[in-house]
Amino acid sequence: MTKFLEKVNKLDQEINYSLIHEQVEAMEQVDHYVSRGKPLLVAPQRIGLMPDEFEDILTDIGQNKRKQLTDINNLFNNFRQYLSLKYGIWSIANLQTAKLIKKELNVNTALEIMAGNAYWSKALEESGIQTISTDSLEWAKTSKTGSIQFHPVINLSADQAIKKYNQVDLILCSWSPNFGKSDIDTVKSWQKYNKDSHLLFIGERNGATNSPEFWDHHWFKKTPALMSINHSFQSFDFIDERIFEINNEF
Repeated sequence: MTKFLEKVNKLDQEINYSLIHEQVEAMEQVDHYVSRGKPLLVAPQRIGLMPDEFEDILTDIGQNKRKQLTDINNLFNNFRQYLSLKYGIWSIANLQTAKLIKKELNVNTALEIMAGNAYWSKALEESGIQTISTDSLEWAKTSKTGSIQFHPVINLSADQAIKKYNQVDLILCSWSPNFGKSDIDTVKSWQKYNKDSHLLFIGERNGATNSPEFWDHHWFKKTPALMSINHSFQSFDFIDERIFEINNEF
């Protein structure tokens, strides 16, 4: 996977265009923080070219560099996959958003379920929130990234964790899988054991995150606090990644 960034830098030198330089620098900044086990200070800028941006650059650099521009844009679009394969993460945690979660939602303690390598837990902890990270860790048995943990992870399923740690202010689930009904079961466990806490899901609405049944429910909060949190959390690529809160009054 180290060759991924080598390819990006080689193409960047060949194309030699300011907007491409900026995109490459943004990718390298993300990799720099993640490789050191640190959350970013703020959400990264968008990575990837819009169709009109692509054509504008091509006009400036010439048609003879179309292949290089196409190749580097494909790498931009595969950056999330690179991060997942190398570090086992899909969502880029940042301290600005984590601090807003603490401030806007008045959170002092948190539980991250289905945490994977617990990258968001690291950001919450560094923002002054006492955080517990849990995961069933089944995926870690077959993944090379299973040994990489940004924050210590306790081997517990989501239901078990919510039941055991039922006094936390916040329950967080980042990029819940879109197969099965683990998301619905999570909401039911939250209702049963800790309904007064904030339940946040981070991921792609109606996309790769959570089940269709989950998105069919009308249980999402729309509050100024959540708007402020999401304003700081712009997805770094063209996937519409957002933070959703479940309404405890439905």
